[in-house]
Amino acid sequence: MGALTGLPSHDTDRARPPAGPPLIRRTTAPATVRALHAEIDNPLDLVAGHHLLREPPASAVPAPAPAACSCGHPVCRAAAAPAADPVRVFLVLRQRVAGAGLRALLAAVPDFAVVGSATDPDAALAAVRRVRPDVVLLGTAGDLGTDLAAAARLRSPGAAPTARVLLLRRAESTAEAARMLLAGAGGCFPLDLDEDQIAGAVALAAAGGTVFLPAPPPARLPAAGLDREAAERPPQQAGLTVRERQVLAQLGRGLSNAEIGRELALAEATVKKHLTQAMRKTGQPDRLRAALYAHRHGLAG
Repeated sequence: MGALTGLPSHDTDRARPPAGPPLIRRTTAPATVRALHAEIDNPLDLVAGHHLLREPPASAVPAPAPAACSCGHPVCRAAAAPAADPVRVFLVLRQRVAGAGLRALLAAVPDFAVVGSATDPDAALAAVRRVRPDVVLLGTAGDLGTDLAAAARLRSPGAAPTARVLLLRRAESTAEAARMLLAGAGGCFPLDLDEDQIAGAVALAAAGGTVFLPAPPPARLPAAGLDREAAERPPQQAGLTVRERQVLAQLGRGLSNAEIGRELALAEATVKKHLTQAMRKTGQPDRLRAALYAHRHGLAG
């Protein structure tokens, strides 16, 4: 961010100007103002496909008040007061060159602080336990199962259980996206995105959002699956209680029972009871299908 300098007086004998907000002159262009907006093209787009809008540099004017965002996204950072502390990011990438480039990109963003890096997830466990990052960017260069296993280890109680883990890969379908959410990941994006999109994805994850860039295509279902989906009861007809809807919505965000309990101030056993009832009423046989149900019917945000 450009340095801010006041306009000093060189004559101490002159009368001081009336009290009021000081004039601010920017010595460099201001940082990009980011606003996060969501597309609505497929079942996961309410938590995916975010764009970053850039404002042109402003001329020397008094510091403006932050404008309220009207996008309506539940975790849009533009609508909230700026955070006092920077977003703490930890990098876990097999490729050292890619890791160095990503570190340089994030270090240039005023709201971010890269607090460490590693090339191996197991070697990163002690480091993330010590520095407690807000977001971990994980790229193992392996298959999805390898990434999800590494994400689970990084979010274990002995590592960084509160960190949001973003996988550095694409979700090839909504089914893969659901697997990531159920494994505790906060989403994914590939490294071939624009710099602003990468920075926006990290910011959104740090604010508690779920990120899939680009938005994954819907999974192809067999005819029987399509018939079952078309015949399922929507939430308003399933007789769900308010608490059951809340628990189902948090499941759709990829939270575990323990995390849902902390979010809703419930015991883990109570969460399990509400989730079991919600799955029975909606006809979903397991957590994966219940999470997809939550996304199909807009419960997950």
